[in-house]
Amino acid sequence: MSDQERMDGPELVPDLKLAEFELQLARAMARVAVPEGFAARVLDRAASPAAQTVVVMRPRSGLWRMQAWAGGAIAAVLVLGMVAAEQLHLRRQRAEQAKADQQFAVAMQVTDHALAQTREQLQRAGLKLGE
Repeated sequence: MSDQERMDGPELVPDLKLAEFELQLARAMARVAVPEGFAARVLDRAASPAAQTVVVMRPRSGLWRMQAWAGGAIAAVLVLGMVAAEQLHLRRQRAEQAKADQQFAVAMQVTDHALAQTREQLQRAGLKLGE
């Protein structure tokens, strides 16, 4: 397949097909003469009483009400779902924070205990720390 075919597509490669298409398009879009009396017929029809009536479209039965209600219900469910997801996210964050705080407290206790033992051993060895 040539580079030209990849860019333009296989139908547009030959210039003859493109020129033929343009000719057909020009013929299809050529001006058409307006028939005699066309404007008068249109104006007569517009002035007739049948053209003056207003057509009011009423929705069939309660279908539009149900659609409006369903749209509102879907929106409400989406909002509630988003609120619930945010609350769940906040609960998980709080639980993780509480767990981290507890682990930190345990680590501090272990560190304090280890430091206390080290101080005792140093004091038994006769070394007094900055008192």
